[in-house]
Amino acid sequence: MLNSLKIKNFRLLESFQVKKLGQVNLIVGKNNSGKSSVLEALRIYAGNANGELLAKIAQGHDEKYELDEEEHMFDTTLPFEDLFTGRQFPENDNGIVIGEVDNIEKDLHINHGFLGKKQLSFFNEKRAREQYSIFEDFDGIQENVKDILIIKKERYKSIVDFNRPHLYSRRFPSETNAVPCNFIPTRFVSMNELAKEWDAIALTDGENIVKDALRIILPDFENLTFIDGDRSRNSRIAKVKISNLSKPVPLNSLGDGMLRILQLVLKVFSAKDGILLIDEFENGLHYSVQEKVWKLLFELSKDLNIQIFATTHSWDCIESFSEVAVNYKNVDGVLFRVGKSIRKSDNGRVIATVFDEEQLYNITQSDVEVR
Repeated sequence: MLNSLKIKNFRLLESFQVKKLGQVNLIVGKNNSGKSSVLEALRIYAGNANGELLAKIAQGHDEKYELDEEEHMFDTTLPFEDLFTGRQFPENDNGIVIGEVDNIEKDLHINHGFLGKKQLSFFNEKRAREQYSIFEDFDGIQENVKDILIIKKERYKSIVDFNRPHLYSRRFPSETNAVPCNFIPTRFVSMNELAKEWDAIALTDGENIVKDALRIILPDFENLTFIDGDRSRNSRIAKVKISNLSKPVPLNSLGDGMLRILQLVLKVFSAKDGILLIDEFENGLHYSVQEKVWKLLFELSKDLNIQIFATTHSWDCIESFSEVAVNYKNVDGVLFRVGKSIRKSDNGRVIATVFDEEQLYNITQSDVEVR
């Protein structure tokens, strides 16, 4: 679990720090302030910046993630440049860094580099003829130069090949295994994906937790199942049994709230001992149920050892989170605001302002504006 967070040279976050994190964290801020970038950085850190994840994130923004040789003749943009502050690779070694504020040993580093051969002396040329090396600068590389990303964590190094970003050329050993991490986007997760999550907890205590969560929205809810849908697409459909109806009905016919809660709770279980990321927590949830959902997430974060990070634009969400964070003594809840610093010395960089329990209490007692 992360006790603090630092992010350097990643998108808008040139030099960003949160000196205190809780087990459940709510991130607030204006549009384009960097909230979603914080979630992305956490995804990348948890996944050790593997090429498949980086490609998926870039694709989601319509950013370049793979090198097309024909296109490269006309387009000088390289894959993954948009991940870096200023949307270009730095000329020095100031690459992306993600980790804890005072724990540099576990920092994740992402730098632009090269794969190739350097000019060899007569004595070792034959032995090393077929060996390629990783270089962080272009100087002296003679043959078959390829642009890559260099990923470092602890004592280990890996690369992401721009021609094959979905494949690791060198993988991290087990000592640096990825942290379990689930991401819930603003749009709804596919039903097939939710069906797999349901299958994993069927006939366990988790199934009853999901059912109780759905009763927050629909007290008459009795049961849930997933059935085969369009066979040509290998799709599945969620159906629910409601106490006053004789036949099951599609869950999608019951409104966005039921689907949003199903997403939130199902994704918790496969994030066990890891991280759950929620973009725009309040989507689909009426303000009157948000406090109950937060209570459930606080409880599950403790039971399953999960660290939760969520973003919001909603005052109702801030208020309900603050109420639960103040009253739930067994789990630390932290709210931090992301936005541009007003100090001239900061040159408008994005910073975090952390609200402690006393300040959260003040939020519950008055209309303190933190957005």
